[in-house]
Amino acid sequence: MSNGGWQPPPVPPHPGASLGWRIRHSLWLLLPIAGCGFLAGAGFLYIGLRARRTAWWIAGIAYLVIGWTSFATIGESDKTGALSTVATVVLLAMWVASIVHGCVVNSSWLRWRADHLPWYARPQAQPPTWPGGPYPPAQAGPPSLPTSAPLAVHEVMPQPGAYPGAATTVAPAPTQPSPPPPSVPRAVPPGAVDVNAATVEQLAALAHFDPERARRVVAERQVRRGFGSVEEFAAVANLAPHEFAHLRNLVTCAPQ
Repeated sequence: MSNGGWQPPPVPPHPGASLGWRIRHSLWLLLPIAGCGFLAGAGFLYIGLRARRTAWWIAGIAYLVIGWTSFATIGESDKTGALSTVATVVLLAMWVASIVHGCVVNSSWLRWRADHLPWYARPQAQPPTWPGGPYPPAQAGPPSLPTSAPLAVHEVMPQPGAYPGAATTVAPAPTQPSPPPPSVPRAVPPGAVDVNAATVEQLAALAHFDPERARRVVAERQVRRGFGSVEEFAAVANLAPHEFAHLRNLVTCAPQ
């Protein structure tokens, strides 16, 4: 069964191939070119915030601060003084630098602008299709509940005397629980360190241990009057799982 002849929308041409599109989105360069150094930062702020490029909007802030500071210095200082001359040179140099910087950045800005799609222009998902099988696709929704009530227990279980020879039933003899299998003691490797008898120096020599941790474990062992298992020793030492796995076969716990 077809899906109504639905066809995906045609792929639009790449906008970067049009000369008019490139000129229209390069108009922000008029701010650095015609702004005489005062409005160069506004153009960089615009493209930096639109494209979320930190280097661009930071450059825009720097151009605005340098331009307006130089302009204020020229207006407040003596026209023939050295400070006014330096401010004029800085303003002109910043003007030229902003134009060159804008021409370099414009190619990256046009690439981002051509590949960027706003949320309202993104393609929608295709509608579901039914290949024409014997069963239609299940509709989303809550599961249907059974209309009839479930049978009671006494209606399902057979009644006494329903089968021949069922008058006398002998209850099976209770079976004795099988004893649990004997626990196999863990093999102790030669040279293992007994955590109930080891000194501070012996514990500090183990991997993942230092003198501070060893002294803390020995002090807690005296308070507890010994450890009951290697796991209790690992919990007191605050060992990570990978540390305990590394030390599991290097230590043992003899009963006190």
